[in-house]
Amino acid sequence: METEQLVQEVVEVIGCKLRARLPRSGRIDDANDVDVEALGSQAVDWLLAALYATSGTSPLARRIGPVYSSEDLARWLVAPGSEPLTTQAVRKRAKGGQLVGFLTDDRQWAFPAWQFDRAAGRLVPRSEVVALWRQLPRDSFLSDVDLAAWMNTELRSLRKTPAAYADRHGADAVELGSAVSRLRRRAA
Repeated sequence: METEQLVQEVVEVIGCKLRARLPRSGRIDDANDVDVEALGSQAVDWLLAALYATSGTSPLARRIGPVYSSEDLARWLVAPGSEPLTTQAVRKRAKGGQLVGFLTDDRQWAFPAWQFDRAAGRLVPRSEVVALWRQLPRDSFLSDVDLAAWMNTELRSLRKTPAAYADRHGADAVELGSAVSRLRRRAA
């Protein structure tokens, strides 16, 4: 079987399964409209990325990828059945370096999806990704938006994004340290 034919068949099978798990209204506006548990976290990531890529957003926003709002995280950072956090508590975690977050042009907090794992109906921050975020140069002309884009940009030296590299190898990996040093030099 040729590669293109195989891809088409796989897409068709996935499409059927996806359609069965999406809202009956046929409309998806954000991650709240998707049954994460039924669909699976990798498929949700792909779906959110596809929605984001086709939404007419800026190139910088596409580089950062899908994001959650403070309201989303207020619900999804706690275990099922627990009281939700306040949006103020979520923002406080971002300001304290416990989450990767930034203010958008319209002064709304945004939290990139690549910093989370999904487990038991909730979002769990990837500690090594957040640790890498804390290492980035905040005392330069680079904004938090620029830094979030850098974390989700594939680097040749790592053969993956810094966020993915940190998640797999740790925020203190030598190769990642070199990439952060290069970023610091450019930002100086």
